Amino acid sequence: MKKFIIIIFVFVLSIGAQAQDVIQLDKTRINFSPTANLIFEDYPNGLVKVKEKFAAQFQSDAVAFTKANFDIHRYLDEADIKSGDVIVTLRSKKGYLEATYDEKGNLLKTSQMFKDIALPALVRNEVFGEYMGWTMTRNKYQARGISDQLDNEKYIVVLRKGNDRQRLKITPSKNDYGVASIEKF
Repeated sequence: MKKFIIIIFVFVLSIGAQAQDVIQLDKTRINFSPTANLIFEDYPNGLVKVKEKFAAQFQSDAVAFTKANFDIHRYLDEADIKSGDVIVTLRSKKGYLEATYDEKGNLLKTSQMFKDIALPALVRNEVFGEYMGWTMTRNKYQARGISDQLDNEKYIVVLRKGNDRQRLKITPSKNDYGVASIEKF
């Protein structure tokens, strides 16, 4: 019996030693270069449809997306706009961004609204920390700003727990910690 236990022990050690071999993999190159498809619908009315290449491409940072993928000078030329402010609306399935440009192509102000989006981690953690056991049934994100800076941001969140319903207005903090305010209404 003692021999049998020693044989099993040696067998287990040899299997463990085999598992310790490190397999060296060859280097590989990973490229990620998505580009969005912008389809111009109605130049005179400033309506532009956005076709995303991956989920949440537009809504994750709508102003940066617009600056990177929308050529306002081309739009002004094709729409033959020479003076006055131009309002351009970019839409996706989740919401829209409305941007106002001057006749030179400078971004003056933006307004955006999205529904049922993933909340940023800091906001999500703060809400679910204060409302343990509640389920978020829907949300809405609204923001406005001058140029490409967002000055006024808020989330409207609807929570449910059984038959109870709670509506919250959340104003994110400009800092990297916490939430500025959570208000019930």
